[in-house]
Amino acid sequence: MAQQLPATATEQRIWHLCQRLEFFANHLPLALQKLAASSTNDNYYVHTQRGHYLVRHYRPGVAGVCRQQELRCQHAAAAVGVAPAPLCLNNHQRILISDFLTHSRHFDWELHHNHMLQLVEKLVRLHKLKVQTAVLDPYVYLQQLRDKVEQQPWSEQDEQDWQRLRQAAALFTQLPGDQVLCHMDLHSGNILLQHQQLWLIDYEYCQQADSAFDLAALCLNLQLNDTEQQQLLSLYLQFRPEARQALAQRLQFATLLYSGFCWLWYKSLEGGADKAKLAQTMLRQLQVPLSDPAKSLS
Repeated sequence: MAQQLPATATEQRIWHLCQRLEFFANHLPLALQKLAASSTNDNYYVHTQRGHYLVRHYRPGVAGVCRQQELRCQHAAAAVGVAPAPLCLNNHQRILISDFLTHSRHFDWELHHNHMLQLVEKLVRLHKLKVQTAVLDPYVYLQQLRDKVEQQPWSEQDEQDWQRLRQAAALFTQLPGDQVLCHMDLHSGNILLQHQQLWLIDYEYCQQADSAFDLAALCLNLQLNDTEQQQLLSLYLQFRPEARQALAQRLQFATLLYSGFCWLWYKSLEGGADKAKLAQTMLRQLQVPLSDPAKSLS
């Protein structure tokens, strides 16, 4: 098969980079196609005589992400059938190569709500994995995000939202925790459907955290209604009854905090103003009572 030279200058740079990578030494790329990009990386489909691959090219200057940790988490998730297998990490070239899920598409909850059981089952598999990673401290992480937006315009309402988040983080840490390996970036773009099988992708923020954060992300990002949220929690507790303690309170705080994480994250990114505004609007709509959780548990 003749090689298909990419059309754009950016794609051609990745094409020539792939030509030089040792991973492709015995099966040079025949075709390359740019896929959806995120705020931290660009993704490409690469076809060779041997197979189909996903090439992620990380953008320079991305702080707070450990690629070796990402690789460990994806390896572990792949071993239990949750993620496609990672094949090669080249830190110098900022490249991660994984198996490409052919004939897959992003998960659309409105079309595939009958996949709730499989989605929960995959999430539980991830949460049961034992991988050495950083541990998320919500209070510390909020401060780190706030530091990143220090030079951005900051209104009186922003300050009120920020103080509300700090209070929520302080209260959240008083609750009994359920620390697991969390994905921390679960949205429809990171859930793929291939021949009726779900896969979770993109493990760059995967770390030890309270299970409520992944549940909150699904509730928010898939826009689950009250009935669907109850179904999600009920199924999750069937697989992990040990997560039951204070789950309602933990989920309330985690939903508020996760919205805050998104708001501050996008606010710090160039071109992220619109998404930051959406996240902040969601944050303000969440009616979470910020009272001492110890009183409600006693």
